[in-house]
Amino acid sequence: MEDNHLKSFEVSGFKKFTDLKIHNLGQFNLIIGDNNVGKTSLLEALCVSRPLRIFYQSLGSINYHVRRNQDLKQSFLHQYFPFDFKNYPQTISIKLLCYGDSGKDYIVKLSKINEFEILAFTIPLKDLDLLDPKEKGSAIEFNLNKHGFDLNIPYVPFGSLYQHELTEEYSKYIQLFVDKKENLIKALSNILKNIRNIEVNASYSSSPILLIAEKGKNALLPLATYGDGTVKLFRILLSLFSTHHDYNRLMIDELDAGVHHSHLKDFTKSLLLVAKDEKKQIFATTHSKECIENFITALEETGMQSEGRIIHLAETKSGLMGYTMKFEEFENAILAESEIR
Repeated sequence: MEDNHLKSFEVSGFKKFTDLKIHNLGQFNLIIGDNNVGKTSLLEALCVSRPLRIFYQSLGSINYHVRRNQDLKQSFLHQYFPFDFKNYPQTISIKLLCYGDSGKDYIVKLSKINEFEILAFTIPLKDLDLLDPKEKGSAIEFNLNKHGFDLNIPYVPFGSLYQHELTEEYSKYIQLFVDKKENLIKALSNILKNIRNIEVNASYSSSPILLIAEKGKNALLPLATYGDGTVKLFRILLSLFSTHHDYNRLMIDELDAGVHHSHLKDFTKSLLLVAKDEKKQIFATTHSKECIENFITALEETGMQSEGRIIHLAETKSGLMGYTMKFEEFENAILAESEIR
């Protein structure tokens, strides 16, 4: 594990999480659980960042593009932090503990001035060095890109909500760097066995698009013609290879959605290998037993069993709980045909 990867995560006052604690995280974390238990909400909470204004930006973009809140205003935060004047605390808390921190952590708090407006992000005085002085005690500026999902946000939503953004991202951060381009093509070759090059071309439409060159074929084909699974892998790999945002982790909603079962193992292996090389931590959700089985196989074939975890979110009499399983535990559960989804 890298020193800046999360080893524990606690959140209270965020959506349905009144007091959720998850410990013993790995570099590769697959989140499972029943419908409406909070898997996607956990991914959103994990978008918390330094500087904190990026967290605000992330939630806004997710709310607009994924949740389709077209009338988005700054007051949208009350959907994430459901304050109750009589019964709810005045702040929410997200606590992160990283490997290498020797017990140090920081707590992000959000204060409200009324039911629908958020005043500011604050943190404990002992951690003021983590906060931009301009942010303390004032509203955070919020500039939403309404033309497309911002790939700077470390969140891959369910479904294909990205098109021309992929071309722009590739052109800026991959195309001009030989090593990154070669590594991207190598990672894609697990799915596109004959890929030999990626090009940007504007002759097909009014906007530039990505074209794939394959061995033995003269014609280049648009990336979109290779199906949702390939486009999704391309999109995730862009985030893993990019270094222009402030995150060292990537959150993926419904990891296996759009990926044919015959490609799921190689798809997962590509992500694990690139994430390992790029020192990125992954959190992904799934409902699929096939996805869990291929996650196990991918960990085995890449020799990364010690970094794999399954996080099971479940409603109990004591409230929502998060149970972390290491590789041996969830492998044995699958072998015994136990229902762990």
